[in-house]
Amino acid sequence: MGCGMSKPAAATEPWQPAAEADPWQQLTMLEEAMRASATAAASLPISSPLPKLTAADHKGIPLLAALDEALVAVLRSGAIKLLRAEFLRADGSEAMLPKLLHRQELERMELERGICVFLTPEDAVAALRSLRREVAGLTYGWASPDHPDVTGEYLANVRRFLRHPLGEHVTALFWDFSSLPQKPRTEAEDELFSQSLKVMGDVYASAFGTTVIRHRSVPSQPAELDGEVVILVEKGGGLDGASAEAELRSALGAFENPRYEEGRWRVRFATYAAAEEAVEAATAAGALPGATAVFLFYNGRPYLARGWTTFESAVSTEALVRLAYFPGLGKLLEERLPPKVIEIDGEGPRVAEAEDRADEGMGPRNKRVIAAIKEATFTGKGDKPVVVELYREYAVKVNIAMARSGEVPKGEYEGEYNAAGEREGRGVMRFANGNVYDGEWKAGLPEGRGVYRYANGEVYDGEFKADKREGRGVYRLADGGV
Repeated sequence: MGCGMSKPAAATEPWQPAAEADPWQQLTMLEEAMRASATAAASLPISSPLPKLTAADHKGIPLLAALDEALVAVLRSGAIKLLRAEFLRADGSEAMLPKLLHRQELERMELERGICVFLTPEDAVAALRSLRREVAGLTYGWASPDHPDVTGEYLANVRRFLRHPLGEHVTALFWDFSSLPQKPRTEAEDELFSQSLKVMGDVYASAFGTTVIRHRSVPSQPAELDGEVVILVEKGGGLDGASAEAELRSALGAFENPRYEEGRWRVRFATYAAAEEAVEAATAAGALPGATAVFLFYNGRPYLARGWTTFESAVSTEALVRLAYFPGLGKLLEERLPPKVIEIDGEGPRVAEAEDRADEGMGPRNKRVIAAIKEATFTGKGDKPVVVELYREYAVKVNIAMARSGEVPKGEYEGEYNAAGEREGRGVMRFANGNVYDGEWKAGLPEGRGVYRYANGEVYDGEFKADKREGRGVYRLADGGV
């Protein structure tokens, strides 16, 4: 049964309102109110509307938009689902969804209650391709491995943003917990989750499709979770069962309330300090055979000390930083698009301040970002090298798209010219973003043999045709790979 279907039997799921009135009547009334709210909002005049950006405004627009095609494919497949912004924005939505639910619960909510929570794949793609940054992508730190928003602070601040003038253009929301299949997953859901991980950077990086909403602060730990520790265990490793409690006590010391759950233990120490000491001791090499990870249940680690959030913030501004060297395209985006990054914690939604130095150059920036990702903490085993490679791949893609935009970036040229005053013959172009091209030119563009050294350390040595790599050549990665 889909949205708007007949009334199902009474239910007691966690999204059911707590009031005494008939829950289906409440939900029906709220759905009608949400639809009315959306219609009314659409009819209101928008003060100082931004001129619409179109693909014809600059050659670089379709090139950068094409970088979203991998994300488009994943939206079409349903691996990623986008929440309808109006579902969370509408007055009374707190009664409908008092606590954040994971994707499978929301899918069941749609099916059983006939409530449209997600955009259809077609509408999700349309929002991404709107050239208006209609999709909001939330970057934040999970508070616990079981639920990212234990206190409800994240959900409250996302709603506040959607109801704020800075969020009025948003029609769709990516929130990993609700947009991706969560554990326990079926085999089919595992495949969808795997597909989605390959485009995580694109969710935040899209120059025209997404607005990044950033929640830097981590909510304070609830007292009831003080001292809670999680031990992930290998299947058949000796700790996967209730009989391993004695071994855990021998390795970790005194704890209370031990619970064995599939694939893990949860235990509680008397104080937060005692829990920290136990985690540190257990993570020492070989200290707890059979355990794959030991960590505090409530994760209060700062935003920029976490690997995935460091990556998400970096790719959010990767294209924007390069626009400093392409002023024509940069001016268009500044004048015709809402801000790319919005802070949503603290006192309220506000445009994020620029964090990259204008004189840093792309090479030093790329190295700094990679170093920060490597220094950050990942809870997922093996995530760090994957994320570093995701960042490198995107940096290369956006660099190439900018270079082919038709706009000559700022820089200095030394070399030969033709009678028309165009670069032609041999010459060296040192771009302000740190890229250097040394080779042959024709009619103002690289053509023939040349070497292009990218600011991120990668090098192409080979043939060019009208500023594109074409013919024989070798591309060397910054890490030495070819």
